[in-house]
Amino acid sequence: MRLLLLAMTLTLHNVAPAQAVMTWLIPDLPPVSIRTNHNQPGSGIIDTQVAYVAAHWPEVEHRFVYANLKRSWAMLEAGKPACYSFTLITPERRKKAHIIETGVLPPLHLVVRPEVAAALPLNARQEVDLPRLLAMRELRGLISEKRSFGARLDATLRQRPPDASLKLTAISGYGEAILQSMLLSRADYTIDYDFMLSYYQSRHHKLTQLRSFAIANNTKTIKFGLACPRTAWGKATAQKIDGILGTREGAQALRHSVEARLSQDSRQRYADQFAAFYRRREKPTLRLDGP
Repeated sequence: MRLLLLAMTLTLHNVAPAQAVMTWLIPDLPPVSIRTNHNQPGSGIIDTQVAYVAAHWPEVEHRFVYANLKRSWAMLEAGKPACYSFTLITPERRKKAHIIETGVLPPLHLVVRPEVAAALPLNARQEVDLPRLLAMRELRGLISEKRSFGARLDATLRQRPPDASLKLTAISGYGEAILQSMLLSRADYTIDYDFMLSYYQSRHHKLTQLRSFAIANNTKTIKFGLACPRTAWGKATAQKIDGILGTREGAQALRHSVEARLSQDSRQRYADQFAAFYRRREKPTLRLDGP
């Protein structure tokens, strides 16, 4: 009986002693994750974070499975012994998995051709008034018809004037293909993440011409993290990972993994929010509840 109680305690408060493999579910989503030719994590944001955890957890073998959002969450909800390395954090997702906060990102920005930047309707903080922009027929917008930009921006886009010069496209490649079309003057602006733009610009020098602007009333940073299943295994594993990351060194590693991908403007504009998050991240932050 004493041995049984000891085993149960180890399982709940640490990673189970019998665990020899840690399986990471990773999206193929540059620059969040940059897949190498050998199907191993490369130099992306979460690649760096997972590498830090693995370096501080050498007792287990770390395996990597590339899976999309739908498959990863299906595995988590089925209780499979694996953790999803990148999820945007929502109250609904917290109910479905044990989530360890690992970073914070700037919100979506407006990306424009430099020739039209002077015509943008900006407020005193140099943020774009999106409803006013959508009413300006002389400026042409282009976004993916399959992409959601969050509840607030989606609502603003739906409420645009019937004659707005905003087109929806089915072209693949999401932001990158749209940005390339902007270079050909087929559109004046689009909506994308600042860190995604920085990545595309590092791959295609001509894209450095494009500029990004914050969108008014859409300035709240976005938290993301790791998700483990709501099982005894998932709870213990999440606590182990959270403990590895919950140090000053861990917080600095997390911060560098994100901010290395951001523009200088974003680092400055959201500096206070970033600093507050990573100060709190210097200690374990996981709120354990349920199985």
